[in-house]
Amino acid sequence: MDTGTLISSANIVSAGVATLAVNVATNALYALMKIPPKVTAFISSLIIAYVLVAMAKAPEWYEWVLAFFNACLLFCSALGLNEFSAKALAPSGQGAALRKPLIVSWL
Repeated sequence: MDTGTLISSANIVSAGVATLAVNVATNALYALMKIPPKVTAFISSLIIAYVLVAMAKAPEWYEWVLAFFNACLLFCSALGLNEFSAKALAPSGQGAALRKPLIVSWL
C-alpha cells in the first residue's frame, strides 16, 4: 500500500462501485419486498466492508474496527447518491398524470 497517497483513482473507482452496489441492492429489495431502505443500505454497507477485510491476506486487528467506519462512510455515500437521484428523477404532474417514481427517497 502506498502510504503517500490518501486517495487514488483505484480507491475512487472501488468506492463508487461499492456505493452503486449498495444503491442497486437497496432499491431492488425495497421494490420487491418493501424492506426498509435505510436498514438494507446499512446492512449491505457492513457486509461489503467486512467482506473486504476478510479477503485481505493477513488483516490487522484495527482493520476490523476501521471496517465499521468504512461501512458508515459507504452508507452515507449511498444515501447521498440516492437522495440526489430521487430529487433529480422526481416525477412531475398532478393527480392521475403523476407517475410512480423510479427511485424513492430513503428518508
